[in-house]
Amino acid sequence: MRNTFCLEWDQAHGAKLVDFHGWNMPVSYAKGILAEHEATRTSAGLFNISHMGRLRIHGPQAYKFSNYAFTNDLTHCPIGSALYGFLLNDKGGIIDDVIIYKEANDRFLWIINAGGRETDVEHLKRLSAGKDLTMDVLSDQTALLALQGPKADAILKRLAKDVDLDKIPYFGFGRGTIQGKSAFIMATGYTGEDGYEVMVDVKDAPMIWDLLTTQPEVTACGLGARDSLRLEAGLPLHGNDIDETTQPYEAGLGWAVKMDKEGGFFGKEALNKTPGRKLIGLTLEGQNIPRSHYKVVSEGKEAGEVTSGVFSPTLKKGIALAYVKIEFLDKPLAVDIRGKAVPAPKTKLPWVRHVSKAKQK
Repeated sequence: MRNTFCLEWDQAHGAKLVDFHGWNMPVSYAKGILAEHEATRTSAGLFNISHMGRLRIHGPQAYKFSNYAFTNDLTHCPIGSALYGFLLNDKGGIIDDVIIYKEANDRFLWIINAGGRETDVEHLKRLSAGKDLTMDVLSDQTALLALQGPKADAILKRLAKDVDLDKIPYFGFGRGTIQGKSAFIMATGYTGEDGYEVMVDVKDAPMIWDLLTTQPEVTACGLGARDSLRLEAGLPLHGNDIDETTQPYEAGLGWAVKMDKEGGFFGKEALNKTPGRKLIGLTLEGQNIPRSHYKVVSEGKEAGEVTSGVFSPTLKKGIALAYVKIEFLDKPLAVDIRGKAVPAPKTKLPWVRHVSKAKQK
């Protein structure tokens, strides 16, 4: 397994380490998942997300190529802002969901998932063969931290210099310094809370991590809380809710696909805008906990399958994302838990989201 810059700190602070896409990552620290989840919702949680990939594509054909490789439309993305979208295979399946930050008209920073650090780059290299551009893989030279929660803004304002955080909108970014070290500061996250993701040089990461964890409002958090937070926010996880066998429209993510953009995009021709199933939210009655691969049923018939589920620490109920066949979407739904059909009404997403920097999508 590969280690991030944070392994020694993790081991010294009670981390429960697991293999996550080949990375030695903490599920939680000594306080546990519930405490970390609550800290992020009420104060500030700090996550080491350096296992995710980072690459910069720049050069004369960087814009044209990036826009073709990506389902969203960078034409409508101002410099200093970012867009969420997908890399698709030739069947329209989601190779990865990514965020692209537009640094200039010929310069783009891509943030990709841990599971795509190799596959995404290989796919992009194949598509870019012969193009006049340069692809710099920054994953090993940088670290990525996420400071999330209602107090994240105030904390970072104390510590970040040479940048006006008030001028960074939701899904925007800026450059500043922390303790004199360069920091690329992005107003994005995966928790449904206000906050920032911060990219720094890997050699500076231990010092900046230590600085952030010693702030009185900050709780270090692991993958467990990150998962329960993103699920409450209705955000899909690649490998669970979306993958190379699923398409954006069936996942309810067609808003990040611009079918009419100039030049099109790779995988467009294979997309189905009227799929036979949809990814929806379900809220269970009682104290029941849905799990991935549990069956969704309706009036004795199999209607679909849970892809992600958790007992929501905020709502004190079981919640799930599940693919459900179109013909059952307006019928009573239940999740089969050990042979018992537990009622699970369809729920509009998200369950919990508090993003104040701008209007949510």
